[in-house]
Parts: sequence; structure tokens; C-alpha cells
Amino acid sequence: MAGRNFSETVKFGAVKANVKKYNGEIRCEICGKRLFSVKECHFDHVIPYAKGGSSTLKNCQILCIECNLTKGDKDLKEISLDEIARRFFGKKTPRDGNEKSDSLSNGNGDGKMTKEKFDLAVGDFIRRNGDIRQIDFSREYNRLPGISYMRKYYGTLNELKKVFGITDISLNWSRDNIKQALLYFVSAHGGITQKDLKKENGLPSVGCILSYFPEYRSFAEIKQGLCNIESRGIWTREEAIQAGKEFALRRGGKLVQSDCTPANNLPAMAAIYRLFGNMPTYQRAVGAAVSRNNYVSEQEIEAAVRVYFENKDRIVESRKAFFESFPYGLDVICGRYQSFGAFAERFNITVKNTKKAKYTKQEVDAAISGFVRSGRPIPTCHGLTKEGLPAASVIMRYYDHWREPFEIFEALYKRIGGQC
Repeated sequence: MAGRNFSETVKFGAVKANVKKYNGEIRCEICGKRLFSVKECHFDHVIPYAKGGSSTLKNCQILCIECNLTKGDKDLKEISLDEIARRFFGKKTPRDGNEKSDSLSNGNGDGKMTKEKFDLAVGDFIRRNGDIRQIDFSREYNRLPGISYMRKYYGTLNELKKVFGITDISLNWSRDNIKQALLYFVSAHGGITQKDLKKENGLPSVGCILSYFPEYRSFAEIKQGLCNIESRGIWTREEAIQAGKEFALRRGGKLVQSDCTPANNLPAMAAIYRLFGNMPTYQRAVGAAVSRNNYVSEQEIEAAVRVYFENKDRIVESRKAFFESFPYGLDVICGRYQSFGAFAERFNITVKNTKKAKYTKQEVDAAISGFVRSGRPIPTCHGLTKEGLPAASVIMRYYDHWREPFEIFEALYKRIGGQC
């Protein structure tokens, strides 16, 4: 079991939860008194340490000094937790934050999830959030059963939503109301992009639209046919070159991948692939500076691998060590082979030390809080692992977006002056 004192990461997690709960302020959990700095916060075990309480975020609360001094071993908060513990753990209280709080996967203490237990967990989640999505079942912080139980008891998410009284707008789409929704959005926002097509905006997905309008084949045709927005025709090679020359002339001879958007009157990367094969060829055709690290050919990568290893065994200590001296970066490799693992398999490269397969919530927070504390800027999504951070997919097991914990810790450090 962890020591008596809360770790820095646990304290920051407690402050984060408290600030969120009280709309940007830190308050005592018992009397509600406002605390103006972390120095005034007393981090208290909800279930006393002497009675088996662990020094984890789940068991940590913020109190003022008065409440911390007068708090007994058995207050109403603890009684409530004890009742929950007896209900879910068969009178056994979890003693270690690293144990899985798998109350939801233990129906009657026999290792089986019952439908009653499943409904209890899902119903509580829906009451708190108003809806439930498929991804919610895979995020550990939601404390939901696995999605396999949803399929076992309800078959599909839509069937589950029906039982719990959630109206899924995707079930009510028709040709008429799809067009009305699109036109309303365009009139309200002055335009529409493919990223706008999501439930949060009251719009169907591209796939949904195409299923109701099989006469269209792409988002460009949807914009033109349903939103009355004129879309540019298919780019020709000559048009792409002329547009690229004009753009590069205005930008001092520079034209890179991120510039290739309709907003800049340039062909998108899909058109560049079709017409020129890769970005460097397009850059040469328009007289722009060639980006050496973008869209390197497979032949160039293969040659670089041969030079890198020469006649040695293709064994590297770690991915990080490999890219310290390999001429192309991870973004180039993933652009060609989708992942470093696929690249290593393609060229028979053995990596001795692979990245950590799984992070706990506490480890994710510790890594990100330490990174933020160093003052470095937030990396890109693809640059997380190069900075020694968990991948975006790992972070999103605990947060709704991979940038969220970075922004939370940045805001917390500004609020509390970097002290914990």
C-alpha cells in the first residue's frame, strides 16, 4: 500500500477536481470555506489511513485547517463511502489505489456481472451525463462495465438508449430533415466543413448523409447539392501548378503541406498525391523550397536504413535512441508505414526496450504535470511519444481530449503559482 503522505500528483488531482467542482475556486469539502492558495489546503484521507484508507486520489479531499483538526475518524462522508463499499465489494473495502475498483464487473462477488449491476452503473452514468456513447465504456474514469456486457444484455447501443429513455437523433434522420439541418447550419455559421458534421452540432455524419443520398459520392458533392455551396471542380495538373506558383510567390518561395487547403486556393493533399505523387514533386513543379522531411519515398527510407545499419545486426536499444541518429523523423516513418512497429517489422528491426504498454491515470498525470512544469510548449499529437509522454490514445482513456490534461495543469500552475 502507498505511504501515508499524498504524492504531488494526487494533490494536484485533488485540486483539479475541487476547482472544477466549485467553478474555479478552491473550497473546503466540509464547511465550504474558500481557500485562496494551495498553502491553505489540508489534504485529508476520506477513509482514515489508520483504518485502511489509501493515499490515492479517490481517497483524498481538501479541507480547511479548522475542519481538518476537528474531523473525526467517522464522519458522514466516510459512512457514505462505507455503504457504497459494502454494496459493491461484498463488505470488502479496496485498500490499494492500484487495485482495479472492479465493483462493476463483480455482480455478486462471484466474478460475474449481472444485468442488475450493469443497469445500476449505466443508469447512474446517464443520470449524471444525460447521454452515453460507445467510447464511454472504454474510459476507465467513467467506472462503467466493459462494452461486451452492453452487447450481451442489449445487443446494440441504440437498444440500450431506448430502454433508458435516450432519444438518438441518428434514428430519426430522413432526406428532408437532413437537408433542413444542413441549410440551417450554413445559414447560422456562414458555411460548413466536414468536421462540423457531428451530433454535437445537430448534424448527421458524412456516412449517414451518403446513405440517405446515394446520388452523392463525397462531401464536396454534398455541399454543392444539399447546402447550395459551389464547390471547385476537380483539379488539373496545370491548375494546381499555377495556383502553387501564385501562392509561393506571395510567400517568398515557401509552400508546405499545411498550406494545401481550399482556403488558400490550393489543392488538398489528396489531389497532390493524385497529380504529383508526393509533396516534394509538387514543390519542385511550382518552384517552391522542397521540404526534405515530408513525404520521403520508400526507396529513400530503405536506403537510409541500409546506411544506418551497414552490415550490423538490425537491433536498436529503443525507438528514441534510433531516431536520435536516423535521418528521418517519426512523422515521416508513420506517414509511410502507419506506425513505427510496422516500419520495424518491414525492415526486420528489433527494438530491445519498447515503450510502456499501459499507463495508470496517476502515471499519465505525473508525466504531463512534470512536462508542463518544465515550461515547454504543448507538443503536437504525433510528437507526444517523442517527448517521452504517453500517446494520445492512452491519454484519451482518461480524458475527453489528449490536450485536456495539459491545459488543466497549465491553468492550475498559473492559479497556484507552481506550488503543491
